[in-house]
This record gives sequence, C-alpha cells and structure tokens, in this order.
Amino acid sequence: MARTVRKKLIAIVETPHLKRLIDLFRQCGVTGFTVIEGREGSGLGGDWTREDVLDATEMKVVLSVMKPEPAEKVFELAEPFFARYPGIIYAHDVEVVRGERF
Repeated sequence: MARTVRKKLIAIVETPHLKRLIDLFRQCGVTGFTVIEGREGSGLGGDWTREDVLDATEMKVVLSVMKPEPAEKVFELAEPFFARYPGIIYAHDVEVVRGERF
C-alpha cells in the first residue's frame, strides 16, 4: 500500500488557551485534530499530575496530521502564540496511508 509523508503537529497548552490554539489551527487551514487530556508530566516548573493542578492550569494535548503547507503556517502563527501563552508545539514527518485525506 502506498504511503504519503505528512507533518504531525503536537501542541501542549493550558485548557484556558485551547480555543485560541484551535482557532489558530483553523485559520491556517487545518481541518482535523484530536484533543486529549494531559495526565501528568514534567516541565520548567517540575513534575506535575492532573491531581496537582487546578482546572485553569490543566494541560491539553492537540494532535494533527496535515500537509506541509498548513503546518508551516501554524508554526509561523504559533511562535507569537507560545511567546504569550504557556505550552509548546513541535512537529515531525510521518507516513500515512490514504494520504489524500490529509
């Protein structure tokens, strides 16, 4: 089966800023994504678990696979976004089947 190379973007953001990030994705032409809860982790502030945080600082993980062009647009807009709001975004190449869907 043929595989197509696409970009997978992973963003981690605090819950209050999730809608802003999703709006940014949509502004860049991203049509699909999945949001999951961040259960625990470690960062600049040290280790954390979901039980340790308030709803206002709960983390969400946004996953999306897309063509390189919208991924580049997301990164351009994400730089000032993450300069203002806590979180991170990163990407890597992935191989997908049914590449026409992305």
